[in-house]
Amino acid sequence: MMENRRAKLSEQTSDRLYEWIVEEKRYPPGSKLPNENELSEALSVSRTTLREAISFLVAQGVLEIRRGKGTFVSEDLPDPGMDLSALAGIRSRVRAKDLFEMRLIFEPATVALACQRASDEELEQILNKARRVEQAAAQGGDWPLADQEFHWAIIRASHNEYMRRLYPIINGAVDEIMQIAQNRQHMQDIALSDNLMILDFLLQRDEAGARHAMSIHIKHLINTLRD
Repeated sequence: MMENRRAKLSEQTSDRLYEWIVEEKRYPPGSKLPNENELSEALSVSRTTLREAISFLVAQGVLEIRRGKGTFVSEDLPDPGMDLSALAGIRSRVRAKDLFEMRLIFEPATVALACQRASDEELEQILNKARRVEQAAAQGGDWPLADQEFHWAIIRASHNEYMRRLYPIINGAVDEIMQIAQNRQHMQDIALSDNLMILDFLLQRDEAGARHAMSIHIKHLINTLRD
């Protein structure tokens, strides 16, 4: 129960920080956020909750962490009209299935574009994100967040602006589902095995293979909704 309350608070904190950045424009694109102490005090939350909220916004592409420099607002923010909570409240298997069916349309095409357009550096970043998912799972950490960052890195490497803007909406809804999922262990096992399959084709720049691998991954997730 304690963990659920903390997760809820970190979600509320990320929503509030998102509003400050995107809607109220307190921190413009490219600007540095206040230090951790100041920001946690302004938001009336602990530094642990603040870190979790920031991690979520990093996964959404709203914030980026620059080592040794601090946390910065992304230069390329998601469209303010695309509210991260636009698809909130997903509570039924039917609606969750609809979401994953949308991903089935969206993400295989995106990974195929990434095969074409990703720089070698971006492929290396995607590889590192996949390794972080494995590390988080092995250490009992926040593997869903690491998995979101893996998929976000693929979206960025597609170099398609509309796909980049759409993903935060989809990702916010996926996060809603993960908060209530009863079969997280099964989903973790799927993520670990399927990510390696996707990554293998992506590193070879095999568009057809990567597209197929991503389709299989989403279908695996859809099947978990029937369990």
